[in-house]
Amino acid sequence: MGEIEYMQAALAEAAKAAELGEVPVGAVVVHQGQIIARAHNQPIATHDPSAHAEMLAIRAAAQQLGNYRLSDCELYVTLEPCIMCAGAILHSRLKRVVYATQDTKTGAAGSVINPFAEPKLNHHTHIESGLCQPEASALLSDFFAQRRAAHKKASRDIQIAGLNNLRDLGGLKTADGRTVKTGMVFRSEQWFGLPESSLQAAQALQLRSVWDFRSYGEQVRHPDPHLPGAENYWLDVLADTEQTLAFDVAQMLERPDLLQQHLGNGAAEQMMLALYRDLVASPTAQQVYAHWLNTICSTEQYPLLIHCTAGKDRTGWASVLLLSILGVPHEAILRDYLSSHDKVIAKYQPLIDRCVAAGGDLAILHAIFGVQASYLKAALHEVKKQAGTMPRYLTEVLKISFEQQHKLKSILLA
Repeated sequence: MGEIEYMQAALAEAAKAAELGEVPVGAVVVHQGQIIARAHNQPIATHDPSAHAEMLAIRAAAQQLGNYRLSDCELYVTLEPCIMCAGAILHSRLKRVVYATQDTKTGAAGSVINPFAEPKLNHHTHIESGLCQPEASALLSDFFAQRRAAHKKASRDIQIAGLNNLRDLGGLKTADGRTVKTGMVFRSEQWFGLPESSLQAAQALQLRSVWDFRSYGEQVRHPDPHLPGAENYWLDVLADTEQTLAFDVAQMLERPDLLQQHLGNGAAEQMMLALYRDLVASPTAQQVYAHWLNTICSTEQYPLLIHCTAGKDRTGWASVLLLSILGVPHEAILRDYLSSHDKVIAKYQPLIDRCVAAGGDLAILHAIFGVQASYLKAALHEVKKQAGTMPRYLTEVLKISFEQQHKLKSILLA
């Protein structure tokens, strides 16, 4: 066998990694003209961040030779080694490494850093590159292109300019193996101020009802646009509580000293926990969510949109209730809930940056503008206090009958 055959063997290993959903990198170790170890990337399968092809091949070769020194060996690898693998290469005293294509993001053989060129080290491995470069590069490019396409297909996010937190509740799996239908229920932040181009793009959703869970003041100051073919509903979820979050915080953002005074030292988190308990326990919230769930038992409501100001708290709890009725497991519900965090923080980042620049506490701002698992946990704990379980809360507190829940399942599950 010659060098090309050695690299072809490494490419075959890389192809195995791709089939397993791992980044396609393969490696072989050659000793006295014979391949003594073969390996491919396996960090996902093994839950081991160190399970790169080079690391696994080096370990296997050392076991094969019964020696941790591989001074008479050569490594052929399809991608430029990272700093971790470079360290293992140097420690194993490999005499030569040949890699196929560069890694411009994490390459540690010259692309980003180069410990092999460090004169102070007591061992220097000879590095060569470019052998079978087109094949290795194509394998990586195809893999990431397919992964991006799959992610785009699987993503429930809807891209409309001006909306960071718009997504489809469809696509989630239920505990009994069914799937929430796509294109039926969307959740987002408020739509006030969207450019005409975004409103035109939103027509593709074919909305027939828009449910606004904001307060009267929020709705008056930032009214919903009227979308063709859609009926607008306004239900103030927190009308009978003291959680005037949108107004008070907006004022305090201009005064970081007041923000610290009223919401510092953990008070922001406590305020949010109280808000989530109110979403479950306050009579108005119960009436609003019950009315919404009862009304959407009619197919005439779909496709529908639910929203509040940021689309994370009042809308988040509405989503939890609906997904619970549909039988989506708690873990999936939690993931959907938490996925709002980065989206909302990104939307309000300029406001957050200005407040921090003026002396505001970033931790307070993230507590207010973000979401945390502890918030949802507080709501679910309140459910337990109210009724013992979520099914009993839905039927006994919100008065959503089994017949109504069955209707929702028949409409929204495939």
